[in-house]
Formats: sequence, C-alpha cells, structure tokens
Amino acid sequence: MVITAASTVEMVQSRFPQAIVEVVEFRDEQTIVLQPESLVEVCAYLKKELEYNFLETVTAVDWPERLPRFDVVYHLLSLPHRCYLRLKVRVGQRREEHPAVPSVIDIWPGANWYEREVFDLFGITFTHHPDLRRLLMPPDWTTHPLRKDYPLSGFELPEPHWGGQVPYDVDPGVGDYYQQTLRTSEGRGLNESRVQLNPSQEPGTFSPTTERDTTNSSPSVNGQTSRADKRKG
Repeated sequence: MVITAASTVEMVQSRFPQAIVEVVEFRDEQTIVLQPESLVEVCAYLKKELEYNFLETVTAVDWPERLPRFDVVYHLLSLPHRCYLRLKVRVGQRREEHPAVPSVIDIWPGANWYEREVFDLFGITFTHHPDLRRLLMPPDWTTHPLRKDYPLSGFELPEPHWGGQVPYDVDPGVGDYYQQTLRTSEGRGLNESRVQLNPSQEPGTFSPTTERDTTNSSPSVNGQTSRADKRKG
C-alpha cells in the first residue's frame, strides 16, 4: 500500500475520529490538530502501522491572546514512503503556568532533547519524561525566553554575569580580539563596576543581602583577577 500524507490524514480520521480537533492542508502540507490526551495513541499508530519512523523536531508556538495559548508542534517523516506530516496539540489555559503534554519518548527516543528544549524555552512540561530539566538556560532560571511576554531586552544579572550571558571561564583562543558578547545593547562592559543593579533583573538569581565591592577594582570571575587587571599590574 502506498502511503501519502493525504492518505495518512484519512486513515487517522477513520481510526481516531474522537482525537481530531482540526485538519489543515496548506501548500500540499498536511497538519492534524489533536486532542492532547490522544497524542501518544495516535503517534504510536503512525510509527507502528504507517511507518512514520523519523521525528524531525518538536517545537512550540506562543499565542498569548489565544486560549489555549500554546501550539506544540511535531514534524514527522516516513522514510520508507517519503511523506511528511505535521501534528499539533494546543495547551495552556488562563493562568496555567506550566501546561502539560504527554511525552513521546517511548515512541521516538529522539524526542528527549526536543522536549527538554520546549520545556526550557516555553515552560511546557512533558509528562513521563525521564529527565525533564533545562537544556539551554541556567538551572536556576525562573522564566522562559521564547514566551512572547518575556522582556525583549532580557534581564540584567549580577556578577559573574554580564548583559545576561555567562562569560567564558577561560580565553577561547582569540586573544586580545576576544570580547564578551553582550545580550542587550544596555549591557555593561566586561570589566565595568557593577554597584548598580537593574531593578527588573531576573527574579531568583540574586540575593539582595549579598555584599558588593564598591571599590574601583575590576570584577573577578570565579574569584580570579581579570586578565585586564593582570595587564595593568
């Protein structure tokens, strides 16, 4: 039997009519919007029966004015049949901080890091994920940078962070030409004193009781004098 994306949609509609929210065809691409609770069952059918054996990616889209707020998007490829399918589930009710979607790791193990990335950047959790923790942001980060209510200029962090990014511990090999990349245009230079803090900095990353050195000496990284200070000495 020849399987195409269009015939896949028909078979899923016939097999799981209660799971379908919407079917969209655009520029010869097929998208099935599913009920979240039916996601795993439909994915298992696609993998086992229709040979969608490659999960290209898992991502998300934030629609802050819509309910449900988020689309979680799965791009599937059947290598034997050379056809492509997109699945979506919609989650995120009003004031729901961390909406949940079932994990598909048991079907496609490659979903592991994709789901961690979506959790990290959008705050969507994946139930039954074996190791759901941040992938790109620091472990103590408390917000999710790809949500559309995240500040465009980011957050300003205390030392040893400059402009919202963590500096390298060692010189990466470009010598005097190396400069710390700043996350925002308002970010301070690498060796500038930081006696002033941004009042809107990322919550949970700095204790206001921490004592700060108000002298004119340059800040240190991990307790070591900066290379600029060594050159001055």
